[in-house]
Amino acid sequence: MAVLGLLAVVGGVMSYVVAVFGFHWFTYRTWVFDLVVAGGALIAALGWYSGGPGWAAFSAVAIGVMWFVVSRVELRLKGSARLALSTGSELPTLRLRTVDNVIVTHEDLKRQAPVLLVLYRGWWCPSSKVQLDELLDEYDRFAAAGLTVYAASVDSPEQAAAMQAHVGDHITILCDMPASLLDDIGARDTRGAPWYDRLLFGAAKRDIAMPTSLVVDKDGRILTAHRASRVDDRPHRRDWLQRL
Repeated sequence: MAVLGLLAVVGGVMSYVVAVFGFHWFTYRTWVFDLVVAGGALIAALGWYSGGPGWAAFSAVAIGVMWFVVSRVELRLKGSARLALSTGSELPTLRLRTVDNVIVTHEDLKRQAPVLLVLYRGWWCPSSKVQLDELLDEYDRFAAAGLTVYAASVDSPEQAAAMQAHVGDHITILCDMPASLLDDIGARDTRGAPWYDRLLFGAAKRDIAMPTSLVVDKDGRILTAHRASRVDDRPHRRDWLQRL
């Protein structure tokens, strides 16, 4: 049992590592990996109690503890203490570019309202791809409600081109979000891309956006706002439609 538990712990950790770094996938269901690792450690400990090899039980528990410590640190967002916008706030002044270098301002967003403006971390981030994929899954509902969707980041138009190709014409990607706008929204992540994303994917060392969603009405007022507290945190998308 102890060895079986150790294999479960190692398998849980490695499956996450391979998914993220091997296939550049991400899952918000990190609790699944937590459950596998914790269950494996428990099985290993019970196996040792039943007379199994102590090295296997110790290794399983040690790896399990490291998993929970490291994963919690890596999923943490570090930066703005709070979201500066709330229901009724006015959308800050903005001037961003599309991947085709077309300027989009806050006035443009008001004219196309209601608008969902989503801030994502960057082209290099697997969780950002999942974030946009979930918007694509809801596109028909958004379109039926008259909601126009934009997604913005600090990426340059060249870096964001692949994201725009991925989402097609359902979502307009906005680029070159300045740090001052991140501060106005209260969504600046000062940690930026983790070291391994800089090493493996070539992400730049710079402040980025915390995953954030804002629904804006025709007067430029915020109908609903959400900022993630962790990389795997996401809002209840039904709230966006209920506010319209």
